[in-house]
Amino acid sequence: MDYSADAKKIIANVGGDNNINTLIHCMTRLRFTLKDESKANTAELEKMDLVIKVMKAQGQYQIVIGNKVTDVFDAILAELPRLAAEASQETVIKEPKTTPQGFSAKFKHGYDEFIDVLTASMMPIIGVLAGSGITKGILAGLVSAGVLSDKAGIYILINTMADTIFYFLPVILGFTATKKLGSDPIALAVVGAFLIHPNIIGVAAAKVPEIGLWSGYAVRIMNYSGSVFPIIVAAWLGKYVEKYIKKVIPEMIQGIFVPIIEIIVLSFALLVVVAPIITVLSKGLANGISTLLSFNGIIGGAIYGAFYPILVVFGLHWPLIPIVINDLVVNGQSVICALTSITAMGIAGGVFAVAIKTKKKKFEALGYSAGVSAFCGIAEPSLYGILLKYKRVFYMVMIGNGIGGAVAGAMHLVIYGFTGSLIGFPSFINPKTGIDGNFTAYVVSHLIAFGVAFILTFLFGYNDKMESSDQEA
Repeated sequence: MDYSADAKKIIANVGGDNNINTLIHCMTRLRFTLKDESKANTAELEKMDLVIKVMKAQGQYQIVIGNKVTDVFDAILAELPRLAAEASQETVIKEPKTTPQGFSAKFKHGYDEFIDVLTASMMPIIGVLAGSGITKGILAGLVSAGVLSDKAGIYILINTMADTIFYFLPVILGFTATKKLGSDPIALAVVGAFLIHPNIIGVAAAKVPEIGLWSGYAVRIMNYSGSVFPIIVAAWLGKYVEKYIKKVIPEMIQGIFVPIIEIIVLSFALLVVVAPIITVLSKGLANGISTLLSFNGIIGGAIYGAFYPILVVFGLHWPLIPIVINDLVVNGQSVICALTSITAMGIAGGVFAVAIKTKKKKFEALGYSAGVSAFCGIAEPSLYGILLKYKRVFYMVMIGNGIGGAVAGAMHLVIYGFTGSLIGFPSFINPKTGIDGNFTAYVVSHLIAFGVAFILTFLFGYNDKMESSDQEA
């Protein structure tokens, strides 16, 4: 489809070209940073058939589009070539800084900045993480079924390809995080590569995993392949280290000396101070959450399943993503991600019930497309297009997710990859033993979440006489 007319209308209603600082997109949303948000016409945008919801969060003006977001993004870039040029040049827009007043305002500002960095760092790699997890699950299923041997060359090659994103995470996150923070992405990618250099990995695997530095002082070395938090901290530090180095190095030789000095300083800072502390904390965090949920999996699963969609609505789910990735790297499995998968199935059940029951053609189409997105693990179109507009549907979905989460907790469900829901079923296949009780737990818990949410929504959650919350307002 041609989205040029929609692109022109969106540009006009966010205040025009001159009001746009930057534009990026995630899996479902256009994310604008505007010079003046008061110039944007939210009401007109939300009247567009293409637009599901308009939100303001993390310092961004976010337009929820759904599955077509990439096509709409490309159409906007076609209308505004300067945005495309700035994106290709990785230009960092210097926005005027305002100092928030009061503790709550400062805390909110700090949280928004933190989430903004996490979003920018993680979003470019989520698709690859998801596909890699699914690929590993399919391979495990083929081995379990006797179709393929784990000693076969094709298995080794494809499994290595799927593992690569996890192994080289410090390199990739070093690059993506600094693009957001404004320091040198190549220097931080090199710092990330230093953390997983064979010499470092070799020392970490030795009986005494230490490297002597000076006067008998030795630093303990850990295996940082697949680590998340150390390199993000390094990217933040790099912004200030680079600024200081440029002050003391003459401009004519900065191009040669600034990157290598930054790499050396940050590498030592990571190795000696940051990485050991962050790695211990992240391991403790991953183990702590898993232990907490396994202590009483039924109650923990029910609470998490019921309330996770609310975290998504308020943008509070982003801090969980690096925790999940860290959990997968440290333990090879994740309880949190498995429970998150269930919530997508409950949401799909609710919106499919609405699509089947409604006689409104436009709403029916939205219900089916949003349900398919939820089957793929993307819940925003359902949340903003249906659940938040019809609160009773939201409540029915919460009940379905809570029951599904409780069943998953009782059956000790875990996930071995990053993607769940229906499309991610291979991620629940044990890579060591193949299809086992965990896959049975996946099928049972996800069917229950979907079925309960579907039945409750169909019977009690929705009818065409109901007014949506925006109509009421």
